[in-house]
Formats: sequence, C-alpha cells, structure tokens
Amino acid sequence: MPSVRPGGRRPSSRRAACGWGMAYGISFSNGRPLAASRRARTPERPPGRARSLAARGAPMIRSVSRALSVLRALNGRMHSTLADLHRDTGLPKPTVYRILETLRADGYVRDVDGRGSYQLTAKVRELSDGCSERLQIVDAAIPCMIRATRRVKWPLGLSTLDGDRMAVRYSTMPYSPLAYLPTTYGRRHPVTQSSVGLAYLAFCSEPERRFLLPDGLPPRLDAVLEETRRRGYAVRLPAAPGDSATCAVPLADAGELLAVLSMTTFGATMTAAFQKRHVPVLWETAEAILEAYRPLRQKDQSAAAPSTPAAASASISSGA
Repeated sequence: MPSVRPGGRRPSSRRAACGWGMAYGISFSNGRPLAASRRARTPERPPGRARSLAARGAPMIRSVSRALSVLRALNGRMHSTLADLHRDTGLPKPTVYRILETLRADGYVRDVDGRGSYQLTAKVRELSDGCSERLQIVDAAIPCMIRATRRVKWPLGLSTLDGDRMAVRYSTMPYSPLAYLPTTYGRRHPVTQSSVGLAYLAFCSEPERRFLLPDGLPPRLDAVLEETRRRGYAVRLPAAPGDSATCAVPLADAGELLAVLSMTTFGATMTAAFQKRHVPVLWETAEAILEAYRPLRQKDQSAAAPSTPAAASASISSGA
C-alpha cells in the first residue's frame, strides 16, 4: 500500500500505478497499461478486402466502394428500382437511397418517372473520358513488358505520342538489374531526337508526320526514317561515352499506330549482335501486347455500339 507522506495526502492508486510504471518503463492510461488501453479502444479491423488494406496502412473508404457498387448495378439495367439495387449490391436500402440521391444531385442518375425508377445519365461518360486507347494499351502492355524484362534483364519502355513529343507511359526499369535509372516514367522525348520518336515518325501516317514536322522533312532525317522503315525498328546510339542506347519497334493494330516499345541498354552494348539477339524479343513482346489489347478494344467498341437495331435507328435519327 502506498505510504502517506507527513502532512500530505495519500496518493491515488492511479498516480501510484503511474509512478510504478514509469520506474519500470511502462506507460499507463486511466490506470491501465497504455497498450491495453489502446487495444480496448481500437476497433476490430474490417473483414475481407478492407482487412488487407488496413494491414497495408491504407484504410478503405467504404462509402466510395458502396457508391461504385451502385453505379455498377445501375449499368446492368435500363431502369432499376431501390429494391433491385438493394438485391444486386447487398447494401441496406437506406444506404442505397442516400447514394442514389447523391448521384442524382450530381447529375449522374435520374429518377425516370418520379416514382423511384432510376437510370444512369449521359454524364457518367465523363468518368471514362480519361480512359483512352492509350491507357488501354498500357494496361495490356504492363504484364507482357515485365515478363520480357525478367527474361532478358534489360528494361523496356512504352511510349505514346503526347502533343509533339513522345511520353513514356510505362517503364520496367524497377524490374531490371541493369537499369541505369530508377525509372523513366513520365519523361517526354522529342520526336526527332529519340529512338521512340524516330520509330513513330517512320511508321505513322503521312498527314500525322506533316503535323509533327510542319517545316518539312530535312534530307538527313528523311534518310534516317527511310533506314528505320527498311530495318523495321529505330535505334538511338550514344552521343557521348557513358550515354545509354535504345532500340524501338512500333505497335500498330488495324493500320493505326498506337505506341512504341523500346529497350534501353548501355551505350557500348548496342552492337549489331545485340540488336540481332534482342530486337526479336521486342517484336515478340509487341505481338503479345497487341493480343492482350485487342479484346479490350473490342469490348470498348461493343459497349459504345447500339445494342439493338431499334437503338441504332434511334441514335441515327437523333443525330448522335
């Protein structure tokens, strides 16, 4: 029992416990060890996916996930009632109703007849405007590029035209033990001074080439592009000792140039023997990317097309 100091008060058990804990390196809260107190206040982790997100230190925003599930359910029917969406999503009806009212206030959903029959509006297309074919080709390319880098060790890059420059949309440098940089993702290269730009200029359409080179094609560049077309791929050799070198092949589907796939090496490594050995890997990877991309493109085109002859007729008559 704590002693009473002369002329003083008996210390409380809580104060005594805290003093004892400090002596032994233990912190207390409300008279209990702090760790136990925190455990008592910490709610259980949510199950399933939320548990894995919490374990990674990235808590899930459940309201966003629920709103997306309602949007997906609405996309499956021309009209949906509150009962339909409750059944499709498994969410409580009050939750579904609040989400619907929020989406309706923001213009993404309408109540067709004023009696609780909901459908998506054309505004939802704004949510996918940024998901262009350039992003689809990146989605298709990533696993193919990683497999190739793990096989040959050299880093690969995927670039698309961005204005008058080539932008690196993905790089496998983080997967390569031979990479000279952590990544080149986001870099923008001049079309006339990079292998990816030369590959694009060599294989794009004539109108696009004139747009990219409004002052015309210099004779020296014309010869480089002609050699690139003859060879089937572009090469950028090092401009100075210690520089890197790159070879690049075009990715085209149905006559449309979509992107350029490249492989970067040390400058001294880009020999004729290296090109003979590794350019076929680029072509093989490019074909794998296109095979993965075509179903994505077809799915997108099917979703954009009218589902019935009547819908097609209505679309034409409305001028859509």
